[in-house]
Amino acid sequence: MTGTEIRTKFLNYFKSLEHTIKPSASLVPTDPTILFTIAGMVPFKPIFLGEVTPLPFTRAASCQRCIRTNDLENVGKTARHHTFFEMLGNFSFGDYFKEEAIAWAWEFLVKIVGLPIDRLWVSVYEKDDEAEGLWRKFVKPERIVRLGEKDNFWKMGETGPCGPCSEILYDQGEEAGCGKPDCGVGCSCDRYMELWNLVFTQFDRAQDGSLSPLPKKNIDTGMGLERLAAVMQGVKTNFDTDLVKPIIDYVAQMTKFTYGTDLSKDVALRVIADHLRGITYLIADGVIPSNEARGYVLRALIRRAMRTGRKLGLDESFLFQVVPTVVKIFNNDSNLGQERDHISRIVKLEEDRFMGTLDRGLIILEDIINEYKRKSQGKICGTDIFKLYDTYGFPVDVTQEIAFESGLKIDMDGFKEEMENQRKQARLAGRFFRVEEEKEVRLEGETKFVGYELSKVKARVLMLRKDKNEVEQVTAGDEVEIVLDGTPFYAESGGQTSDTGFIKGDDVELVVTGAKWSDKVILHQAKVQKGELKLKCEVEAEIDLPRRVSIAANHTATHLLQAALRQVLGSHVKQSGSFVGEDYLRFDFTHLEAMKERELRRVEEIVNEKIRENLPVTTSETTLEEAIASGAMALFEEEYGERVRAVKIGDFSLELCGGTHLKATGETGLFKLLNESGIAAGTRRIEAITGEAAYQHVCRQEEQVSQLANLLKTSPREITQRVERLLQGMKEQEKELAQLKSRMVSYQIPELVKDAVMVEGIKTVARELPGMDANALRHAADLILTALKSGVVVLASSLRLASSENKVFWVVKVSQDLTDRVHAGKLINELAKITGGGGGGRADFAQAGGTLPDKINEAMSKIINYQLTIINCNC
Repeated sequence: MTGTEIRTKFLNYFKSLEHTIKPSASLVPTDPTILFTIAGMVPFKPIFLGEVTPLPFTRAASCQRCIRTNDLENVGKTARHHTFFEMLGNFSFGDYFKEEAIAWAWEFLVKIVGLPIDRLWVSVYEKDDEAEGLWRKFVKPERIVRLGEKDNFWKMGETGPCGPCSEILYDQGEEAGCGKPDCGVGCSCDRYMELWNLVFTQFDRAQDGSLSPLPKKNIDTGMGLERLAAVMQGVKTNFDTDLVKPIIDYVAQMTKFTYGTDLSKDVALRVIADHLRGITYLIADGVIPSNEARGYVLRALIRRAMRTGRKLGLDESFLFQVVPTVVKIFNNDSNLGQERDHISRIVKLEEDRFMGTLDRGLIILEDIINEYKRKSQGKICGTDIFKLYDTYGFPVDVTQEIAFESGLKIDMDGFKEEMENQRKQARLAGRFFRVEEEKEVRLEGETKFVGYELSKVKARVLMLRKDKNEVEQVTAGDEVEIVLDGTPFYAESGGQTSDTGFIKGDDVELVVTGAKWSDKVILHQAKVQKGELKLKCEVEAEIDLPRRVSIAANHTATHLLQAALRQVLGSHVKQSGSFVGEDYLRFDFTHLEAMKERELRRVEEIVNEKIRENLPVTTSETTLEEAIASGAMALFEEEYGERVRAVKIGDFSLELCGGTHLKATGETGLFKLLNESGIAAGTRRIEAITGEAAYQHVCRQEEQVSQLANLLKTSPREITQRVERLLQGMKEQEKELAQLKSRMVSYQIPELVKDAVMVEGIKTVARELPGMDANALRHAADLILTALKSGVVVLASSLRLASSENKVFWVVKVSQDLTDRVHAGKLINELAKITGGGGGGRADFAQAGGTLPDKINEAMSKIINYQLTIINCNC
């Protein structure tokens, strides 16, 4: 029975028992307390905790994709450990309990998939007489084992919901066991494999440890699909099932090794196959490699798989080639198939990026390890680990693995201390002025925000604060903070800037410059223009409506932009930050590479198409679960309340958002992209403008085009062709100039050869040839060395580039008969350092650059000393 068939049979069985079948949720959970979906119950956690009312269903079943990285070192070494796996589970929320859960689990294993009864054992919690009594209907008493709280009692935390559990185990036979006389259920060997865990959530644990019955009891079960597949397919490990083995076979074919003939290579193949399953689905669920949170875990998996591949001789990027094989295994998942090319591309980019880091770091780490071994020191100090990490970008986990393989430990405490010192230095460097801590505003109740519907509202002054102290009244010229019982002013949040406007009363007027949240109240920052404002008096609060409309246009455009980016680049695009202001919008999103010009153009086209379609912009309030189920985009790092606000733009965009928006997209007018750039690894930023700002931008561009056309004495339509002709002419002139310089150098060669000096019997020419670029300098060195026949040529040049930057070029050539005495790469490295640069190369040829032309003479004066040093040390 294939893995796909088992998955289908399980879900169909519980569907026949009136369970709602839920598709696998994303590996990225909505729960902000965890990084990944680690168990089948994670998507149902709000229901278990009673946070969802009314219940959408009381019975459910799923096959949930999961990621766990807490046991990474054992992956591949044991038959069962994985980072990525699928969890079959059935759940009851105050519906059925132990009797049905036990009966159905037994029926599925014995009657539906046909496991032999004589191979099945059961464990129960040592105090759970009820569970044992129910199991005796199906299992002989001698095959029921009581275990303690450590093995058979589940709890969410030190307090809260908990309960006993019962496991169904499969006896794999004596040959899979440890051979010890006391081997049995509960033994750590592979003989009695845990197959299905049934959790009976029936108690609430108090602070004092006492247990009280829950008013509604729940069922939470979990069975590893890979484990059941291994049993059904009669193989020894999960890695030998059809859910993993095709990946192993593909990679083994790439390495020319036969799986099953060498244990160390088998482990390596298993690690790669396991990690690739997790890598593929993490990227499909929107995670991209980075140095933070989920992205860091993904990057670590890719890099660990790459390092493991090197042990098998796979020194080039290879993981991306295996992605289609992973996708083929999960052919029931159409979304994964659609994302295949995108996943391969991201994996390839990350592999290529890591190749350089790995090559450099491995050489340096090898030197460090050899030095510690030479000194008979068994632990690499934290300073060396930190230097590898901070200077060369070499991952600490890779350092740890390689050190361990070499028989060395690493000083992680020392490394953490170095990291903390760096953070302290960064904090000190950024502390340009002392910021006094603001006094917290403490008020009962909350400010009622009415700004979605109204731009002007009557309100009462609840608090006045001047110089961070509460006061009874303020007068003209005072800068104050005001709390009202109701307000139309949007307080800065969710990336959107705050409203500005006015607060007016009897003979008093204030200009509001901003608003911010403090707990549940909105603080209005304002300056009294005239009159006197007293506590508890009634005022009228009014926002700057034209400014609000500009902000709303930019916010609505931000939603259109994200939807367009996902349409053009793929569903991996997720918001990672934003700013919505009056003048422009900024949108940060997950994407690994710079956008191409055609992609940017297409995104802008789509946004403007949706503006012209004048799509309605509507809002609604709902529960978080209902919003996510309807397809709403959410920031998973964001903490949402019980009720959320969803903003829908036609059928094009649906996002959770508390910001202000237009009524229809047509009010945006025009959308123009200004810039696209990278702000961090895997994160891009787009800046754009809308409406009047976009129109003025187009006008300025047209004016610039007109001015350029006048300067070039052509029409605006002909500018491109005119510039191309000018550039072509410049290239031809530069070519002629280079040829002229080359001829001039050829005339100087007899003189340069005549002026050669002897250093330890080696003819050496060292000369500065101003105004020559690297190509011309290389050509000159070739001519001089040809004339010398045997010797060393050192040439330097300085050149002012079009950017007004001064550039230094160095070239060193050594005849083949002298490369055992003089190394061009080492000599040039010393010279380039003096002129503010660096470089290197082979023993016979090297080139370098620099930025300090005035240091060329100083470097030239030291050539003989450096050359003598290289000759005498024979290096």
